[in-house]
Amino acid sequence: MVRELSPWRLRGALLGVVAAVSLAIAVPLFALGTALLIAGTLSWLHPGDLAAAWARTLAGVGLIGSSAFFAALGWPAAGWLRIRGMTAPGETEMAMSRRLEFLAVIGLLLALICLPFGAAIHATAHGPWLGWGR
Repeated sequence: MVRELSPWRLRGALLGVVAAVSLAIAVPLFALGTALLIAGTLSWLHPGDLAAAWARTLAGVGLIGSSAFFAALGWPAAGWLRIRGMTAPGETEMAMSRRLEFLAVIGLLLALICLPFGAAIHATAHGPWLGWGR
């Protein structure tokens, strides 16, 4: 006999999958963004290729912002908001939810601003190699 899944169990399973996917995307993006940010910042110490330094730095900031966006999306779905304190649980969860929404918006804005600029600077600096400057 097949057991029926209640809508709440199905919703919980779906939120668990969303959390796992969001956090699985956020962790590598954060690692790559941190590496690019460090490489970009260190390339400013020895001014050789200024465009590459700008591109790496902006790409690193954009990837860290996008990882913050995905982490903020996956965090509440994972059920980690069960914070108990002096206030009622609903108030604490609502305050934490607003903080995570703010983090998601800031991360998305960082990604939308920095990633295209970093890609444009990188493409412009390497344009003559691709035959664009002829």
